[in-house]
Amino acid sequence: MKTIYTIISILLTCFFLSTSECFGQVILIDPGHGYAADGSNPDGRTDTEHATALSVGLKLRDKIESSCNGWSVRLTRTIRNSNPSLAQRRALSNSLRADRFISIHCNAGGGTGTETFWCNRSNSRDADNSRFSREIQNRMVEKGQWRDRRSVEDASFIFHLGVLVSNNAVGVLNEIGFVDTSDANKLLNDTWRNRFTDAYLTALENDLNSACTGGGGSGDTIAPTTTISALGGNTQSGDFTTNFTDNDNIGVTRRFYQALEKYGNNWYANRGNGFFNDNFNIFYSGYSLGAGNWTINNGHLLQSNTSSDNTKLNTYLSQNSGLPYLYEFSAKTISTNGPRKFGIHIMADDVTQSQRGNSYLIWFSGEDNRVRIYETVNNQLNFRAISDVSLDNQWANYKITYSPSFGALEIFRNNTSLLRWTDTSPIKKGSSISLRTNKTSVEFDDLKVYKFRANQSQTITAGSAVTKDIRRQNGKIKSLVRDAAGNWSLPGNLDITISSLSRQNTNLKDDTELENNFIIYPNPTTGNSITLTYNATANQQTEISVSDITGKLINKMYDTSIEKNQRSIDISKLLKNTSSGNYIIKVKNGKNIFYSRILKQ
Repeated sequence: MKTIYTIISILLTCFFLSTSECFGQVILIDPGHGYAADGSNPDGRTDTEHATALSVGLKLRDKIESSCNGWSVRLTRTIRNSNPSLAQRRALSNSLRADRFISIHCNAGGGTGTETFWCNRSNSRDADNSRFSREIQNRMVEKGQWRDRRSVEDASFIFHLGVLVSNNAVGVLNEIGFVDTSDANKLLNDTWRNRFTDAYLTALENDLNSACTGGGGSGDTIAPTTTISALGGNTQSGDFTTNFTDNDNIGVTRRFYQALEKYGNNWYANRGNGFFNDNFNIFYSGYSLGAGNWTINNGHLLQSNTSSDNTKLNTYLSQNSGLPYLYEFSAKTISTNGPRKFGIHIMADDVTQSQRGNSYLIWFSGEDNRVRIYETVNNQLNFRAISDVSLDNQWANYKITYSPSFGALEIFRNNTSLLRWTDTSPIKKGSSISLRTNKTSVEFDDLKVYKFRANQSQTITAGSAVTKDIRRQNGKIKSLVRDAAGNWSLPGNLDITISSLSRQNTNLKDDTELENNFIIYPNPTTGNSITLTYNATANQQTEISVSDITGKLINKMYDTSIEKNQRSIDISKLLKNTSSGNYIIKVKNGKNIFYSRILKQ
């Protein structure tokens, strides 16, 4: 009866107001089940589920009311002894003209983790429900540190959920965790309930593209910490295990690591294994140049061309793990007028094209103080999301996290979250990253790419093979972590010596051989035309072979020069009739042997 009175009251109020004045963004929170008015338990659910769903629902209501101007929020129940029927819950949602509907539940049956359901028999679009379900799921996995069970259409796994059938709102039902396993320790913990609340609010903000002043955060400003040690010490002879100690006052939700190797006085990384590092002490020859004037200036990378609207500096980087990546760089605009635009393409698959084929462009504009996300599809630029950012001509740190599995992309400036967007059809693989400016002089520094780690330990491979993480005698492991409130740690560092490696750090060479002894272009390649450039020895036969990633020989060819010179030959026949994927090119020139990884698309 109380629910019916609530509906009548709202309808009478809105009779005298326009829909937008009355509602704005209308959120209906449904703490599932509940005890009856007489204290009985008609659904037979545990007190853990009743109490957790109601506690999180009330916390979410309070956070929306205190943080989200223009949003209206209602609950289907606000007290312990209230259990509206499914029909009443749907009726309230439709009467309120709710924009979003979240039904909160807890699971049972001996499992673990969180899962989210949407319904194709609701009255809203399937694509919207599916997107919102994935957003809820992603945020619960992230902030609640749950195992990701599934985001799925309800009848494809169980049956159509009555609270979602014929519901006009874009809606989901989320099972937070399991009441009958160790999950219950989190369900009954008020700190964790706050984090579940933050997850729902962040998902609402992202899906509605409308930020609240609370930002989905918990008010936590304490940064996490991360330190690294190696099993067996700082001197290793081959593959080894690193142990990470990650600490936070509430909990760490994202962990990233990086393996580096030293060349001369510079630290680089194995791009074929998904790592990248350049501190711009010298100009790294692993780049391919497009438009623009790219030079090293006092330890920074300077792009000084102010006439080109699409400058380009590309490098090969394998982004095929399926796990999240962290892209990081520092930048400072030099131009004080004009567009003052700069950014980076990530997950690019063809940097020879103007818009880098298929990719995401994270684009900062000092002209209007905005950050935008574009997706390039078949080399066509498509706008996806936008947010405000205060840009100036000062150095700032930029971080971008991207999950190829879930399409979740988030942008940070000086460790403050600026923009979140989820691609419902995410790019799964990329072969390059590319810096870009528009008629703007910009300095860049410390361009890095980290890979995701799920645990407190990680195997690092070390040795002479091109597939190893560390292929030089001196190596370094780095770590960055983030907590649920978006606070980032300072980098953790561990120096490593690989005693088994004979290569010293006196020559500046990397996996593309920086002294131009051995260059393959283009890389990645379609296989139609591949050019090998190398320094030939007079009357010396050179053997060029290709192997798959396991080391199995696929093909080989020979080349002979009558004089000592720099040779360029077509080696495309080596990859003829091979499928797309990573391969290893080996060049044996006298006593010199060089390896390079090549990606065939």
